[in-house]
Amino acid sequence: MFLSIIIPAYNESKRIIKTLDTLVDFLTDKNFNWEIIIVDDGSKDYTVKKILEFTTLNQRVKLIETNENFGKGNAVKVGMMEAIGKWCFLCDADLSMPINNFEKFIPNDFNIPKYDIVIGSREATGSIRYNEPFYRHIYGKIFNFFVKIFIFSGINDTQCGFKLFNKKSVQMIFPNLLIKGFAFDVEVLFLAKKLDFSIHEIGIEWHHSSGSKVHLFNGLKAFMDVLNIRINYLKGKYKLIVK
Repeated sequence: MFLSIIIPAYNESKRIIKTLDTLVDFLTDKNFNWEIIIVDDGSKDYTVKKILEFTTLNQRVKLIETNENFGKGNAVKVGMMEAIGKWCFLCDADLSMPINNFEKFIPNDFNIPKYDIVIGSREATGSIRYNEPFYRHIYGKIFNFFVKIFIFSGINDTQCGFKLFNKKSVQMIFPNLLIKGFAFDVEVLFLAKKLDFSIHEIGIEWHHSSGSKVHLFNGLKAFMDVLNIRINYLKGKYKLIVK
């Protein structure tokens, strides 16, 4: 298997099928094997029902249910640990990045990226944002500044929901994840740096989508979780063996 796409989902019944249709249409003509794994994080709507209906017609699409809303970080961890692709692509359920931007991660079918991890960025050179609320942009700026002070520097946008990992980085990073909420991206990149994986940030086109799951409480908890990452590291809770 060349590529696994992991999609965490929570109450996404209104847009998950459109996202899956777009991904399947894009991948069907590619000259490599692929799979799509959706991890439902305890949805209360019809997300699971709609995905199950979709999987009956698309054998490469797989659903995993956690049966409880543990958090996005947990859903991503579950999906990554289940994936069998040489490359694993984290993809937000709203597909706020146009599908043609995927070529920036893997430019040609088997033109393998030079880096272990390639992350989409709304702050890097070449990035374009559409319809982003001002408050969300300011929140992102403050959060990334907070990360730079307490965790690491050198990455402009830790929270963009589109990231590509090679299999080795998946196997060494994701079993260590302790953060179950929205700050898991910071934990992933923190561990990647500690394990000496190469990281490349690329500017993407990004469209704000209504129905965001990031609310005030989650935002405040994300700040606390950033501090918890540092504390967990100092307490030796991560089993890190440099590659």
